[in-house]
Amino acid sequence: MRKTLMKFLLLANLVPVISPLTAYARSTQPVPAHGAIEISAESTSETTSDETEDEVLRPEDVEGAVIHEPVYPEAYKTIDPKTLAKRGEQRGYNPNTIVVDGYEIPYVDMRGNTGADEDYIALSEALDQNLCVYVGDQGMNTFFGHYYNLSDNGVFNPLNDVISFGEGSEVIITDEAGYSRGYEITQVMEFLHPDQTLQFYGDDYLPTLAYEGNGEDMVYVQYCRWDYALGLLISNIGYRVW
Repeated sequence: MRKTLMKFLLLANLVPVISPLTAYARSTQPVPAHGAIEISAESTSETTSDETEDEVLRPEDVEGAVIHEPVYPEAYKTIDPKTLAKRGEQRGYNPNTIVVDGYEIPYVDMRGNTGADEDYIALSEALDQNLCVYVGDQGMNTFFGHYYNLSDNGVFNPLNDVISFGEGSEVIITDEAGYSRGYEITQVMEFLHPDQTLQFYGDDYLPTLAYEGNGEDMVYVQYCRWDYALGLLISNIGYRVW
């Protein structure tokens, strides 16, 4: 039985790229988006009545899978994230914002969006307006946004131009009522757009993890740049620490 999962890891009409430290050819020309990510997996068992429509992909299901081993915060040696207040704390941050290493970025809450079909269109329209988009479920807090090197006005431009966003950075998410939760970025993943369908975070398929989560309280911030290489993505992932 063949099943196809369609997810959008990159939500943009143009596919730009990343970092001066990455050894890819430099270019300033955008690449058109490729549309839906399609992953086909062959089921090795007979279909049952309780089988769900979507199949959970594991690294062994994808030829050439790239596995990024999870990295947890050092703070987890002394704190249990499950004991943290679920909603967070009121610390005076503005509602509906993320604060990254002290830099505030408003977001549009689109949680529940699946990144497919009509949902993809809605996300693309929001990104076309240069907005920071918030999606995710089951503990995952995912933020997509543009980095426009040529015009220097992308909503995520400050992540590199004003601050040095990366491993060890703090991301504070504040909800509509002013409750805040703090996260630490523990890993930065770089990969080309055509290879995003090969990416796994541990056993979790990254495109699915970004939208559906895995029950852990996490943050995921992704953007792309076209000023260093075409089709290169930066994905920053981390965990809640307060």
